[in-house]
Amino acid sequence: MITTAVFLIYGYSCRFLGVYFFWESKSIGWVLFFVTLILFLLDRIKLEKTRNGKTIGEKIGIAVQSLVLVTKAVLFFVIPHTEFYENAKSYIMTNPGIEQQTGPVNDIFLLPYGAISSRSNSAGTTGQADLHFVVKGRDKYIDLNLLMGKETGSDWQIVVREQ
Repeated sequence: MITTAVFLIYGYSCRFLGVYFFWESKSIGWVLFFVTLILFLLDRIKLEKTRNGKTIGEKIGIAVQSLVLVTKAVLFFVIPHTEFYENAKSYIMTNPGIEQQTGPVNDIFLLPYGAISSRSNSAGTTGQADLHFVVKGRDKYIDLNLLMGKETGSDWQIVVREQ
């Protein structure tokens, strides 16, 4: 629990104080929070078994949290190999507004939040994506949310850029 708290406190503090080092700690802290929650529920199951109590709620909680963590892990490794991620990365690396805020962009880090949907039919593919990034510039880091859309016969385009 202490490690989780340290990561979360540092993640929020570095944004508030303008410390441009290890901004990923906030998202790592949230992942650790869910792992800690699973471990807490496992301890509750052991305790309830000694009391001959029911543990269905704890088991459902573990299943839901495990599903969330596995889904986030799979998407974290799959998304960087998609067309919409490449378009988002290109947009971030070449956008003068972002460069003005951060200085020349050195790196981007995909955060495990957001949503993606796409539909395919005989006419083609349409879709929407909501991606969250930490953009690391030479002078400053920023959290960036990109909403993207794809219409039939076109590439993925940035619809809205939120901060």
